[in-house]
Amino acid sequence: MNILTENSFWYAAAGLVSAMLAVILTHITLECKRKPIFAWLSWGLSLACYFVFAWLGCRLAGPQWYDYFIFFGWMIFLPLPCFYLYKEPISTKLFTVVTVIFLSNVGSFLTGLSTTALINNIDPYGPEGYRFLIPFTIMKALIAAAIGIIFVVFLRRTVIDVFNILSHKMGRYVPIPFIACFGFFCIVQIVQSVGLLPQTGILFVLFYLVICLIFAVMYWLIFSNAIWSSRAMKTQAELNVARNIQRDMLPCIFPPFPDRQEFDIYATMDPAKEVGGDFYDFFLVDDKHLALVISDVSGKGVPAALFMVIAKTLIKNQTQPDVSLGEVFTRVNDQLCENNGEGMFVTSFMAVLDLDTLELTYVNAGHNPPVLRRNNGEFSFLKINPGFVLAGLEGMMYKEDKISLAKGDRLFLYTDGVTEANNPSGELFGDDRLLESLNKNATLPLDQLLGGVKASMDAFSAGAEQFDDITMMVLEVR
Repeated sequence: MNILTENSFWYAAAGLVSAMLAVILTHITLECKRKPIFAWLSWGLSLACYFVFAWLGCRLAGPQWYDYFIFFGWMIFLPLPCFYLYKEPISTKLFTVVTVIFLSNVGSFLTGLSTTALINNIDPYGPEGYRFLIPFTIMKALIAAAIGIIFVVFLRRTVIDVFNILSHKMGRYVPIPFIACFGFFCIVQIVQSVGLLPQTGILFVLFYLVICLIFAVMYWLIFSNAIWSSRAMKTQAELNVARNIQRDMLPCIFPPFPDRQEFDIYATMDPAKEVGGDFYDFFLVDDKHLALVISDVSGKGVPAALFMVIAKTLIKNQTQPDVSLGEVFTRVNDQLCENNGEGMFVTSFMAVLDLDTLELTYVNAGHNPPVLRRNNGEFSFLKINPGFVLAGLEGMMYKEDKISLAKGDRLFLYTDGVTEANNPSGELFGDDRLLESLNKNATLPLDQLLGGVKASMDAFSAGAEQFDDITMMVLEVR
């Protein structure tokens, strides 16, 4: 018999067209780590092995086994080159190649339907089946080209983006294309066994459309979930970067001025979200004046963090030796009010310590009152004018006040995330518990003092979710 009139040859040839589609889609989706000539030689060898396997299998086993040799030839020979040709993790490689095999399988089914619409009087498995299979192969090539174009234009970029984000978590998705491939194959075999073939007309068309719709919806759900997951992970990664940037903007090296023996400072900030609106700062205005700032921006997350950066920058830039703290806050308030379409505001407390006289000049803009411990005494709240928040109303005037400190005094500054920390019953940590914790740890080193307060808060909250940033800073005069 002439080889070109063998049904088995043309079945294998038609399967080869689908295999070539799978190879091309896989190669343009994954990142090759080998030279192009080596990659295409590897794929060529794989396709040749597939063709021989499918052709000889179909020839020896008979028509009832054609589909099995075609399908399992795909599943055996196409994934193999992926393991050594591409850079991605194995799970990503498997997901890609099996998914494109599934697309090729669906295309084969569509080819049978399309060819039957043109040639419906020849039994594909009969003696003259090749007269059906030759146009079947040509039709498959056209449909494969259409599937390839659709994939490249509409799907490839999305698939690559998903892979880039989920590269190390693709293992959970690998079973999906395998289930789709084997499920579709089993459905086709069951349909053929009950006689629902392309020749049966509209009933077959409806069934085929329903099956395709089911798998289309399934893959849409898979990729939409993966896309949303990838976007969430990308957002999380960006927030982590933002958190690191925000953290790096705050002084984090302690002791901050190791060559200065007149004072010591320690501070911590625990944002409720990846990025927060609280901030603290300390810096030398000149050689004899130390500035302290602690603030709380309204809102949470990225908007609050951005407003925090602006407020922190303005406060530091406006702080000059010849400018009073009241004037600093007045200027900052007016600048923050400009283009404040979101209506955000900042509570802030700022103080400047004269390192010669130990006089502390301070100004408050709606912030929590500081807690002062005189040498060998107990912590108590400092009675201060509350003032009005920054960015709340343009034209506000701020007034500074002064107190005298002595060696051994400690000044504790904090945001309302401390006193408003809640337990599972909704009860707040409050001022009394804060004072109790401060006095309990009053003589400890500064880092242990803040650690003790945080430990008391954690014990009180008992794992309850906290909705506000927790920021603390303590100054000790030496």
